[in-house]
Amino acid sequence: MQLVDLYKIIMIRKSALLSILILLLSFPIVGQCDELGLVEKFSKSHQLGMRLGAWANLGGLPPDTLNFTNARMATKLTNANFYFEGFFGYRLNEQLMLELSLGISNRGSVTLSQNNSTSVGNVIIYPILLQMKLYLLSMTDIRFQPYVFAGGGLYYGRRSTQVSSSGIIYLDDQESEADFHYSFGGGIDLPLGRSVAADLNIKYMPIMFSKTFVAINDYKGIGITLGIKYLYSFKRGEGSRRERIR
Repeated sequence: MQLVDLYKIIMIRKSALLSILILLLSFPIVGQCDELGLVEKFSKSHQLGMRLGAWANLGGLPPDTLNFTNARMATKLTNANFYFEGFFGYRLNEQLMLELSLGISNRGSVTLSQNNSTSVGNVIIYPILLQMKLYLLSMTDIRFQPYVFAGGGLYYGRRSTQVSSSGIIYLDDQESEADFHYSFGGGIDLPLGRSVAADLNIKYMPIMFSKTFVAINDYKGIGITLGIKYLYSFKRGEGSRRERIR
């Protein structure tokens, strides 16, 4: 790993942590949410939202230049990329949530030269994951709601061609690979209102394709993201948490 790439990863991680720290400090920590019952409402709600942040590469990088018979490929994959994720969380109870997520990370560009034609495309990774989340303080009135999660799913990688000097994009100019692997991580949720919450999420994705994809197999990475989510309840008429305790 080059020093420049390592520096980029460190700066992205620091930026993500600084952003969430500023976000959290913007809202007071409250022991009781009597007025709106934010924590209680949060612990009974489904979630629908999106996250945006950084992909930090922990795997390999292909050579800058790959030579084939009658073809030459130049790669520009990097160790730090943007990562976007959409997700839906189904609340099983106050402590457990089942989350389905679809992510996307553009790892970099590839230029393929062959038959007097030059094609330019991107290498994109799509994690499609199902994970179980455990909220560690869900039975309290603490506004910060830390969680851990584990699960797995399909990791799909695709190298596609967007532009060709010949004006024609051939199927041979594209390749893809897919494999099933696990994932795990943790984060913090912060209810901002009865229907909105903020989210810090750190996810480890040990992607190791069984076949070579753009000259390498190892695409392991960590996603560090900030998110916003819409909350909606699915249980009614149970009474408040304090009433149940009484």
